[in-house]
Amino acid sequence: MYSRDVLSEKLIHVVIRVAVGFRVRNFKIKASSPGFEELVRKAVEYSSKRLVRVSGGQMYCGLCGKGPYTRKGMYLHLLRVHKYEIKSIVGEELEELESTAAS
Repeated sequence: MYSRDVLSEKLIHVVIRVAVGFRVRNFKIKASSPGFEELVRKAVEYSSKRLVRVSGGQMYCGLCGKGPYTRKGMYLHLLRVHKYEIKSIVGEELEELESTAAS
């Protein structure tokens, strides 16, 4: 089982790829339960929705508002500028989902 910090670090690239619409290949989390895998999937989905804003068919950063970007440009911007912010966003989503699942 992963700690939340390590898991957030591993999910950064996946979340960014989902946010910009790139395909995610060969991503596996070794989980002890299917419920945990579902929790990770939801965290990736919810986190990625916060990263990109589309306006008039153009992609803008959902964190700082810069843009417009191509998909590749948005991927690189998010990775280079907001990597650690994304890690904390994913960690917060995981924590929130874990607390609601435990209730």
